[in-house]
Amino acid sequence: MSPSEDDSPFATACRATTRAEFVGALNQLRVSRGLSYQRVSANAGGLAMPKSTAHLLCTGQFPKREDQLRAFLTACGEPAEALGGWVTQWRRL
Repeated sequence: MSPSEDDSPFATACRATTRAEFVGALNQLRVSRGLSYQRVSANAGGLAMPKSTAHLLCTGQFPKREDQLRAFLTACGEPAEALGGWVTQWRRL
């Protein structure tokens, strides 16, 4: 299945043509995993991801740094092998 036929959060990120659409994909990922902002923060473990940052990344703030994006994705349960694809889409925008 190609990303254009897929409604997964990653496919949404691949189709994003704006930073706002990419942020929407991040929120889609969080919601699809049933995670609150508090749970995202707790899941980040040793990675810096305050609840307020998780909220901002899902409601309009495009990730400023790669490590911030990776921490969010990891906290949402994305496997390590999937992070590179997300980073590629982030860099594209």
